[in-house]
Amino acid sequence: MAESTDQRIQKILRSKAKEKEADDLEKKLAKDQSNERQEMAERVTQKWMADTYVIAEILKDFEQKMSALELQLTFQDAGQKGDALAVGHISGRISGRDLQVTLNVHPNGEIHAFQGPKAGHISSQFTSPSKLSVLTADRSQYEALILDFIEKGARSE
Repeated sequence: MAESTDQRIQKILRSKAKEKEADDLEKKLAKDQSNERQEMAERVTQKWMADTYVIAEILKDFEQKMSALELQLTFQDAGQKGDALAVGHISGRISGRDLQVTLNVHPNGEIHAFQGPKAGHISSQFTSPSKLSVLTADRSQYEALILDFIEKGARSE
């Protein structure tokens, strides 16, 4: 038996209502995910802002403790750049050699740290093997990360 006109109309309306419900749910999930990413980015930014002071203190401590190596270090918070939510630059000299380290803080909190190559030595780029999240990083972890680069800088030719 064929469906009546009213039954067909009700079927169409139910189908459209289900589609709308599914679309609304998808939009809500996307909005929730966006809000979560935004909240995470805000937590990362706040923690990074606090950590910049810790990093600057570490650099001063290392300068004093390693004065025999003529260690001179400065830190600059360079703000947001590209994919990075925040960028920090450590620059200076160790035993008469330049030292340039970049810390890229990504929206998920992960810190990618690398020492830029010297002019003409592109293959000499050094990336820290440490996996570090700004959300959980403490002073000792930053010290270890920075020491990786200081050691590499002291040995480089």
